[in-house]
Amino acid sequence: MTGTVMRLQISGDPSGDSCDALDAHLPSTVQQAPATPSWLSPVGVPLDLNGPVDRSFDPLEAGFACVPAIEHLIAVTAKFADRVAISDGNHSFTYAQLLSRVLTLAQAISALIPEQEAVGWLLRSSAWQPIAMLACMAAGRVLVPLNPRDPVQRLTAIAAAARISVLIGQDGDSSAGWIQQHGLRWLDVAGASEPSAATSTLPKVSVDAPAVVLYTSGSTGAPKGVVNSQRNLLQRVQQYVDACHIGAADVFMPLSGPTTIAGCREMLSALLTGAKLHVVDVEALGLRGVLRQITTQQVTITYVVPALVRALINASRPGDLDSLRMIRIGGEKVLWTDIALVRRAIPSGCFIQVSYLSTETTGTQWFLPKQWREDGVSVPVGYLLPGISYAVVDESGKPVPHGEVGELVIKSRYVMLGYWEDGRLSPASPSPDAPKSRIYQTGDLVTVDTHGLMRIVGRKGRQLKINGQRVEPAELESALRKLTYVKDAVAVVTDANELVLFASPADPQNAHFRTDVRNSIRQAVPAALHPTRLHEIPEMPRLPGGKIDHAKLKLLDLESKTTSPAPVPTMQGMAEANRIVQQVWSSILGVPEAAGRWDEAGGDSLKLLRCVMDIEDLIGREVSMEAFTVDMSAEDMIRAIATVEPPVRQRLNDQILPGLVILPGSMGYGPSMAAFGAQLGKVARVIPIRYPDLSWSLAGRDSVQEMAAMAVEQINAVQPRGDVRMIGYSLGGGVAFEVASRLIEQGRAVKFLGILDTNVGPRRANHREALSRTLQRIRSHRVTIYRMFCRSVAKFAARLGQEARFCRLIDTITWPRLANTRFMLKLELEEILRMRAFGRWVEDAKPRLAIKGTVFACHRPGVTPRLGWDSLFEELDVIPIAGGHLDLVVEPHLSINRPVIERAIGASCS
Repeated sequence: MTGTVMRLQISGDPSGDSCDALDAHLPSTVQQAPATPSWLSPVGVPLDLNGPVDRSFDPLEAGFACVPAIEHLIAVTAKFADRVAISDGNHSFTYAQLLSRVLTLAQAISALIPEQEAVGWLLRSSAWQPIAMLACMAAGRVLVPLNPRDPVQRLTAIAAAARISVLIGQDGDSSAGWIQQHGLRWLDVAGASEPSAATSTLPKVSVDAPAVVLYTSGSTGAPKGVVNSQRNLLQRVQQYVDACHIGAADVFMPLSGPTTIAGCREMLSALLTGAKLHVVDVEALGLRGVLRQITTQQVTITYVVPALVRALINASRPGDLDSLRMIRIGGEKVLWTDIALVRRAIPSGCFIQVSYLSTETTGTQWFLPKQWREDGVSVPVGYLLPGISYAVVDESGKPVPHGEVGELVIKSRYVMLGYWEDGRLSPASPSPDAPKSRIYQTGDLVTVDTHGLMRIVGRKGRQLKINGQRVEPAELESALRKLTYVKDAVAVVTDANELVLFASPADPQNAHFRTDVRNSIRQAVPAALHPTRLHEIPEMPRLPGGKIDHAKLKLLDLESKTTSPAPVPTMQGMAEANRIVQQVWSSILGVPEAAGRWDEAGGDSLKLLRCVMDIEDLIGREVSMEAFTVDMSAEDMIRAIATVEPPVRQRLNDQILPGLVILPGSMGYGPSMAAFGAQLGKVARVIPIRYPDLSWSLAGRDSVQEMAAMAVEQINAVQPRGDVRMIGYSLGGGVAFEVASRLIEQGRAVKFLGILDTNVGPRRANHREALSRTLQRIRSHRVTIYRMFCRSVAKFAARLGQEARFCRLIDTITWPRLANTRFMLKLELEEILRMRAFGRWVEDAKPRLAIKGTVFACHRPGVTPRLGWDSLFEELDVIPIAGGHLDLVVEPHLSINRPVIERAIGASCS
């Protein structure tokens, strides 16, 4: 097949009568949309900008989303009949076999299930999932994917609300009592899809009819079923294919569950382009098993949520990801630290695609440029996709100016059809000015700059995302309030994005209340809604008006972060296993000692994967993931390790590296700081901090306190619990002090706070020192005369207080030859404004911290080595180091200073 190289700007937004058979199937009664602001159109950015523009592929036709999926599969099979379409380690089907099974199963579904009724699947991760999905689409029946790992109570509730009468599953899974009790018919996917000579005509299917219902956590306390059509799904496929230049040579291995919108997109993108889809169960395989599959299957494209990508990269070895040409990251906020991790592990030719979308609507995507300058904590989510109109509005629904925070509202014919309620579609609000389009208020707070680049700031309300899954605390509260032995239940979201539950017993004498509540949670809600901590409380604190005092509950949670040690087993040969569990459990969950159950201590399935990986490192061999569950106790884990053959042996005395937060100077985490961090990476797990970008300073948010708040957010994302160790250079010393103050207020222990030559004492103008530093910068080639000129211009603008106007002036200079000058002027202005903020902070009053500080001080004539930190710490160590302020972390001084700094860090771990 001959490919063509194309640059694609508009995709998946066809026009014309062929795509206008819309809404004929929809109920006539719909809710009217609220008044909306003027709509904006996405900027015309090519989908493959900064991506695989030179890779040949066959672009999809403009009307791709207007044609049912089964017709695309028939066309692909005609080209690639004998190629492997799907594999899962146990089964493998060519495209010819796949199409045959899909058509046969579609006929069985049509015969069993009346039109407009829903059919459920209850399938483990396997090749049968895409077969079932495509068969339902071919039959024109609404599919409701169910997750076998969800509690029975939730599964039965969804089956009842969706009015499901038939479940597609695998033989051997049909014996579950709840299936028989609720009178559900079981359709074995393998048997029902076995090709036979008998054929029948399948119904004509509209791409605008309900196709897939995905249940998400609901704000009312009950799961809500989001309905999407084939058109909606196929448009996502088309934009994905055209952006990534997907073709038959690709091998997909998505690491997102098939009961999510991302999982559906990944399956269809592979099978409707002739690529190979390899299906894995991440929780069953474990991290190393997943990495092995990437290598053995020569996977080229994968989709992964940030929490899992961190665990995978940390478990990977050189070469594990060399086959990848594309890694798509989405599902929740992506941090710059995530990008740094990924870039160290992927080959140079692999592209990173960052995306933002939801079950209800498409959103944004872009390929992160390799030279993109880091700004802020999280990575921009890209440019809004074609086929939608959007607005960013304030609380009153009025548009906000470019760059300001507001709620994202989307209008499109590709927005969800509505919600599945009582076995039928409850349509979404149509747009008053475009009846074929629907409006969705995302609840996401965003900024969109003048170039169309979007950043996620947060969410309205209490909703959060855990491991890529949207979670509504109200669903957990509702499940608990239905229990007769629970008087009240309130869930709070902590600053570390943790879900914490407070519950009051109906009977204060109930000694088993906490255990009963935990067991009920496991039976009622999915794992993403299991709280990190559960507190029993007699009465909920309330404000004078009667509302729940959430701030008081958060404070109670901070004060209650204590556990008791797990009982030490007395059985022969278990002492080493106990030692390993204590070490790994404490390191990952950030608690003093192993105690109780894994989930009760704050663990989840992803943390369990990391736990097993660390255990394997310490015992020197791999273990079966089947022996480890999220509700296992510390004692269960000890027994599981003790029974591994051969017994515990290698690296028993090794210690898991402690985390070390590095807060850079005013120039940010540049090459010299990165090299310094790489050196310290031998004794600590380095967590580099990024500061707010220039736009924050121009908006008046340039204080050290703002930098500290952003740093705390990054720390909580990477290391949400446990002891914290930090070291700050220059400006970073002041930020580190503020961060320590905030972490201590949150109940965290700051075990080490290092200050690298940050002077907060009396400061007098020293023109000789300033001139000396300037000459040193030039001699060491750290700056040039040209850069010093740019700095002088920027400093002059700042001194006049005209920095915002100065930046607007810079932006008007479009001559390509001055692009570097524009960048340099803004870079210098950003550094100047940061140091101005630091100067203000030095003058402010500061609290005394009840911890020890360690000052690493260069020799400065006439300046005390304590650098003004005496009154700010309960105890202060001063350690002399080599070099001057500008070169203490570069050679030749780094070789002298690194061992000194490492010893100080090591002493904090003893």
